[in-house]
Amino acid sequence: MTIAEKLVAEYLDPAKGAACLTCSFQAEDMVVLHMARQIEPRLPVLFLETGYHFAETYSYRDQMTREWSLNLVNLTSGLSVAAQETQFGILHQTDPQRCCALRKVEPLMAGLAGYSVWFTGLRREQSPSRANLAAVELHRLPPGREIQKVSPLAEWTGNEVWSYLAAHGIPHLPLYDQGYPSIGCEPCTAKPQDGAHPRSGRWGGHKLECGIHTGTQEDG
Repeated sequence: MTIAEKLVAEYLDPAKGAACLTCSFQAEDMVVLHMARQIEPRLPVLFLETGYHFAETYSYRDQMTREWSLNLVNLTSGLSVAAQETQFGILHQTDPQRCCALRKVEPLMAGLAGYSVWFTGLRREQSPSRANLAAVELHRLPPGREIQKVSPLAEWTGNEVWSYLAAHGIPHLPLYDQGYPSIGCEPCTAKPQDGAHPRSGRWGGHKLECGIHTGTQEDG
């Protein structure tokens, strides 16, 4: 059993409280999900349904949900895409930070309210903003309650992620084959320039994070 698998097993212990996994169906998330399903097949899988994802992402999400019988929880904004665009215009062009807040951060923080453990597929290697990522951190939810955020792959390289997928026969999101190393909402995802870090193609290079992982501090 790898260190990552041991960490997953440790924090899926019922004594730690209710657990969930945020999953964008990118490669790292699928590795953590595969590890977790060996212990808890019905682990809640939280997907941020922004309304702006690639068609390929929706298709792959639905495929894996069927094949793995996932306990999928789609988290949505209080505003539909149409209502948001009518009220504020095309925020992903004019104010991507606010768009992420409305369609990602607020729905997720609300969705995490019933959990004590939050698994992610984050890795240090993904971008400079994640260079100091700890495998276990505390995240403070808006009401002030803290939740354990567990990133079992914090120290993994991209090669280790892809080797795990291959070793376990796990299919991957087809967008990787088109040259996208980091995949989010379609309007805000581009292919990075050669040699740039994987997340440099997100949000036109203007930012590296949507805001979900603010409020987190290293646990001990």
